[in-house]
Amino acid sequence: MANKSLLIAGAVCVLIAVASFGIAGIESADGIGELTSIDYMDYVEGPDSSFTYTFSEQGGEGSDGWYVMMNGSYQDNDENGLTDDCEDNSFTVTTNRGNDVTEASSTLTCIYSDDPYEFSDSQFDPNPYDGRIIFGYVCATIDEDTGYDCTEGERYTISSDTELYIFDSDPYYSVLGESAMGLASGFGIGLIGTCCCGLGGILLLIGLLTGGKPTPIPGYMPHQGMQQMGQMPQQGMMPIQGQMPQQVQPQQYTVGDGIDSSSVADTPISVWDSNQ
Repeated sequence: MANKSLLIAGAVCVLIAVASFGIAGIESADGIGELTSIDYMDYVEGPDSSFTYTFSEQGGEGSDGWYVMMNGSYQDNDENGLTDDCEDNSFTVTTNRGNDVTEASSTLTCIYSDDPYEFSDSQFDPNPYDGRIIFGYVCATIDEDTGYDCTEGERYTISSDTELYIFDSDPYYSVLGESAMGLASGFGIGLIGTCCCGLGGILLLIGLLTGGKPTPIPGYMPHQGMQQMGQMPQQGMMPIQGQMPQQVQPQQYTVGDGIDSSSVADTPISVWDSNQ
């Protein structure tokens, strides 16, 4: 007989695993669907020569800011460390009061490098092969080393003599992060389901193999031939099954058997002679 407690526990674990796999599949499918549907161009404005935005830090942890882009490709034919198409271009940043804060709130980069360990604008481009290049950043306060000075709620205008595109990175990375979290949670739930499935299988196996009574050995009777403590064996008990009863032969005696003939007198003695 199997161990019912272990079988029940194993079955519960397997059911949890099946449910977890279903939830994990839904979560993962949603996450993958959201990731594949995200198009960074939904967060790009342009082309135009002037754009105005209100600065806001999400959660007070800083902002990824606005990426200043233009038509071009990432290449450095003269090998001077600058992207050729943006070398002679620039932009300005002003507040709603007309103050020029370009130096305090932005950085003109236009940096090119083939070395993956060195800074290059192409590393931050969501699609570096779509015919647009990054050559500057505005109010990217999440990078504390650059020291961007931008005020919460302030309106900033980015303008240039060249047609620009502005990539609003904050909402883009926010949606990207949420989709990635959904995919990660699906994998996490799937991992829990896998553990439950393994545990349930082990419990079911142990439950099937344990919990039964020991099988008696054929022909062996533990109490056979044993006498109860304090009980005297009784005469005339029935013979043990399987033994033939032994027949008791009566003892025969022979007259004169065991008498030494040498000690017997040769001359008979009369009883009458002894009385005279």
